[in-house]
Amino acid sequence: MLKAVLMDIDDTLLDFGKCAEQAMRIGFAEWGLLYDDSTYATFTRINDGLWLMIERGELTTQQLFEFRWNRIFEALGIQADGAAFEKRFLDLLYETAIPVDGADEICRYLKEKYILCAASNAFHDQQLNRLEMAGLLPYFDHVFVSESLGYRKPEKAFFDACRAFLPDVAADECMMIGDSLTADITGGKNAGMKTIWYNHTHRPVPERCEADQIVDSLLKLKNLL
Repeated sequence: MLKAVLMDIDDTLLDFGKCAEQAMRIGFAEWGLLYDDSTYATFTRINDGLWLMIERGELTTQQLFEFRWNRIFEALGIQADGAAFEKRFLDLLYETAIPVDGADEICRYLKEKYILCAASNAFHDQQLNRLEMAGLLPYFDHVFVSESLGYRKPEKAFFDACRAFLPDVAADECMMIGDSLTADITGGKNAGMKTIWYNHTHRPVPERCEADQIVDSLLKLKNLL
């Protein structure tokens, strides 16, 4: 019997791509930097690679913040202080919250049936603020964020720490929903939880996909939960 649903935030509830692009456009304009069609694609390629390294335990978040924008600027051929721009980018991202289509409706639906929790690798205050700006925060009984828990997805300790706030809920009574096969699906499965992969970008399904179910839109969760 399912009792609790844990949902990833970025690229599951909030459209990180749109949020990041908006923050980048504002930041580039403030700094007098050229923003063109290659800018966001370059950011995505480098940023996704770095976050994958974090999920594998090869890099820390602090290390990412120290050199992410220097790498991006180098790839774009831009001479600018990446560390300084990183701080401005994070400030702009803090104030940017664009919900994924169907996020409000599915959160309202799940809230009526389960203990609803958010589970994110990020900064606690940032994610609370962004969920509030998007109008989603009232739906959640708990917001679990790696910064405050002291562990990161996909570490089993992250999910165990979440469950410490759900004393009457067994691991197999929890459902983890998210877009990352590594952080959300592998992490959730290793912690004994059921999982649903939110494959909104229609990536090829791996031969050995660990997810119990796959959806490409949030509202399709109504058919499963």
